[in-house]
Amino acid sequence: MLLAMETAPAHIRPGRTDDAPALARLCTELGYPSAEAQVRERLRRLGAADHGLFVAEAESDGDLCGVVDVHERVVLEEDPFAELIALVVAGDARGEGIGSALVAEAVRWARARDLPKLWVRVSLWREGTPRFYESLGFHLYKEQRVFELTL
Repeated sequence: MLLAMETAPAHIRPGRTDDAPALARLCTELGYPSAEAQVRERLRRLGAADHGLFVAEAESDGDLCGVVDVHERVVLEEDPFAELIALVVAGDARGEGIGSALVAEAVRWARARDLPKLWVRVSLWREGTPRFYESLGFHLYKEQRVFELTL
């Protein structure tokens, strides 16, 4: 079950603006190349959103080794729910329970808001990721395609 896997060799805390350099590195590692200035601007804009941003600081050296960003989704067609927008653990820190601990923090955040479910979308090319989420109690809800229009 999800919350049984909360222990990790990292301290989980809310993210801050001064985390921007490390967050840029983690976003880039996730596959979204980001400069520190871009991340600072995103953090500024996210300040108005109802979301939880949590980071993992390695106990060994205090460096950021993971991040999770969870949002409350309010849409016309169904009641509000939580969506895990981003989860990334640095490559050299994977397999140590940090991702599980970050997801557990996102679950706590969602439960504190009485949100009934947590969604996460997984890109098809991330082959091992579905197994990770299934190991935490997630189940496949639907498959879809995402279309983009450049403006």
